[in-house]
Amino acid sequence: MQLFLVLAFCSGPLALATDAKTPMDQTVQLIESLVKQVERDGETEQASFDEYSCWCEKTLERKANDISSGKELIDEMDTLVKKLEGEIGSHTAEIDKLNKDIAKNAQTQQDATDLRMKERNEYMSDRTESEQCIGALEAAIKVISGDASFKHGSLAKTFLQGSMHEAELLSIVAGVRRALSHKVTKQSMSSADIDVMRDFVTKPDDFVGKASNAMSAAQIGQNPFGDYAPQSTRIQGILKGMYDAFTADLEKDNADEADKQKSFQELMATTRQEMSTLKATLEKQETDKASKTKKSTDSQVLRDDTFADVKADGAFFEETKLACKTKATEWSVRTRLRTEELNGMQEAIRILSSTGAKAVFKNSTTTFLQLASVHKHTQSSSDRTKAYDKLRELAANYKSRGMAKIAMEVKSGGPFDKVIVMVDEMIALLRKEEQEDIEHRDRCENSLNDNDNERGDLEHELSKTQKSLARMGREKTDLEDNIKKLEGEISDTRDDQSALLKMRNEEEADFRQALKDDMDAAALLKQAIGALSKFYKKNKIPLPQLIQQDPEYKNDADKAPETSWSGSDYGGRQSESGGIIAILEMLVEDTEKEIKENRADDADAQEKYMKQNDALQATLDSQQETKASVEGQLGDLKEKIADYEAYEDEKTKDQAAAKDTAGSLATDCNWVKTHFDSRREKRKIEMQGLVDAKGFLAGVAAGNDPLPLA
Repeated sequence: MQLFLVLAFCSGPLALATDAKTPMDQTVQLIESLVKQVERDGETEQASFDEYSCWCEKTLERKANDISSGKELIDEMDTLVKKLEGEIGSHTAEIDKLNKDIAKNAQTQQDATDLRMKERNEYMSDRTESEQCIGALEAAIKVISGDASFKHGSLAKTFLQGSMHEAELLSIVAGVRRALSHKVTKQSMSSADIDVMRDFVTKPDDFVGKASNAMSAAQIGQNPFGDYAPQSTRIQGILKGMYDAFTADLEKDNADEADKQKSFQELMATTRQEMSTLKATLEKQETDKASKTKKSTDSQVLRDDTFADVKADGAFFEETKLACKTKATEWSVRTRLRTEELNGMQEAIRILSSTGAKAVFKNSTTTFLQLASVHKHTQSSSDRTKAYDKLRELAANYKSRGMAKIAMEVKSGGPFDKVIVMVDEMIALLRKEEQEDIEHRDRCENSLNDNDNERGDLEHELSKTQKSLARMGREKTDLEDNIKKLEGEISDTRDDQSALLKMRNEEEADFRQALKDDMDAAALLKQAIGALSKFYKKNKIPLPQLIQQDPEYKNDADKAPETSWSGSDYGGRQSESGGIIAILEMLVEDTEKEIKENRADDADAQEKYMKQNDALQATLDSQQETKASVEGQLGDLKEKIADYEAYEDEKTKDQAAAKDTAGSLATDCNWVKTHFDSRREKRKIEMQGLVDAKGFLAGVAAGNDPLPLA
């Protein structure tokens, strides 16, 4: 509120009773009351702003951490998806190779079966032919060896037997002729014997004699025992040789057939076992590919959900940051204006309440005038504020929570020496953590090497199952932790909404109370104006207008001298009353202006609240969708874990003593490969930030201007 007083003196005593309160006294009391109200408003608004500022710091820090964690998770999911895509590609290539191997194996079995059937058919055909030849040779031998019966018996009997013998010869010739064309004959007989046998099958009578009814009595008389060719014995020997060759060849074929059948069965057993192994491997590869494909899809969904969360958090972060900055600017302006207002009020009270002023008002006729101006007060930043701002800047640059805590300690009023000690302790703690990480890394490397040797003795399938269970257990823990984290984030978001709503309600309540107070004050001022102006209006006495400034004169001679009276009728203490009324009217005007500004500020605060709440609601919706997705992944993972555990129980019946140390080591040591270097680099950056902060604080504590930090 802007006030300054210009006093003009006219002749004549100030006719005021000693004990009665003058309008100036009432004005002073009104100003003093306003001073107290403004101070109370300042305290209330200070508490509200401190709460809002604290909320801004915590919310922005938490959202910054959430955004950073979300980006890290997105990077992890991108890396995991790329890794899974590579593994899926390897599985695809392996599956294609296995399918080709299975087809090749099946073709091998089919080819072997076809070859075996062909060989079997050939063997059966050769065997049948050999057996027929052997039968024919055996019959021929019997027929030829039976010629001895012609040496005895009567002539009539001889004629009869000769006829039968001729028929038998004719019956065996065809069989012997077939045997001669067989490969065994060509391989086992000499050319001379073959020629003899060909002659035999052409003219068998020439070799074994004729015993037909055409034989003459002279022939029979000359040879009563029958006419036998001299080559019959040779023929019989050749036939026996052929018989032996055919039987030997058949036995050889039988043995070869048995060997081929045995080899075929062994080959089929081997190829079937290989086929079973290939199919089992194919099924495992397809299962792993399906599992990794699903995991890749789930990871992509989680990545997309996290990206949406980060985007929503980023929007909320920027909205909140802008709102906090705007609120801080508004608070700075309000603090400055309130300080100027209070300074103006205190100055007015000092002027009006001073002994000299009271004497002047008592002894002189006073014209009380009012003008408006603006008191502005700018509060300079303290060293503590500078240190807090710089530490917050360093904490944001280095992404250091520890430095943020130190900044809060500086803000809370802690001594700089204590804060510097905190910095030293935190640096020592970071160095200790780095040494522990190094020891942990070395211990992990040694343990992993030992465990690799130990796992070589474990059964392959059981080890893989245990690793899978350990991995899925970690995934389950990660998913559960992620769900808990999401639940915490959802709770935090709802708390943010509640806190935002609470602050908005408090702001609304403060606004309504301030509005009521301002309207009451305006009404009171108007009542005072009405009471002061009632006399003048009733008597139609014009009140003097508020003088803005004294007229300028070229010299004193141009200024009319003061007189003890004005030459007009008595009109009361017009000057004093006019001045008081002018002050009160200015107060009314300022109060109504403040009411208007407060309404505009409240509407603007409501609009900002709606934007922030909408951003929070978008974040909450995204977090809830992500939580539902992760819960679905967890349910699928639990079912898969149950299947693997059942499979593990079946396998561990023969491997009860095996221990799943690999899973424990993986849980304890996986971070070494993925996070050791990043942890070391981040720790190094944080330590450098702490060293910079310590140097800055030391400079501030010593009262020197600290060097600017990079």
